[in-house]
Amino acid sequence: MKLKLAGCLLCTASLSHAEVLTQQAYDQKIQQHMQIIQQTKAILDQPDRQADAKQQSQALCERLNAYEQIASLSKENLSLEMASVMLMASQNFLDRQKSSLGDSGMTASGFCAGKKPVQ
Repeated sequence: MKLKLAGCLLCTASLSHAEVLTQQAYDQKIQQHMQIIQQTKAILDQPDRQADAKQQSQALCERLNAYEQIASLSKENLSLEMASVMLMASQNFLDRQKSSLGDSGMTASGFCAGKKPVQ
């Protein structure tokens, strides 16, 4: 009986970390993270960019964090409209970046250590 109770408490504790949202709240949070991604485009994606290496690495970490947040929110709210698509797209981006950083002998957490993401 104690084991079952402990198991139920663990299940409840792990569920409390999930951020279950309404469709409107989900859309709003996704939009906030998409704005961060859009803001990094001028620094990372434009051929005539004039950002230095520090600005570029900060922008990449902000973009990685935004995609991680999108993946997390989407995974926790799969029943909402577009959540499965957003999860797939964000996970695809994160997998490509992980591979790219790994080919360079780095990890995202190591590369972004000490760089605070914009919230």
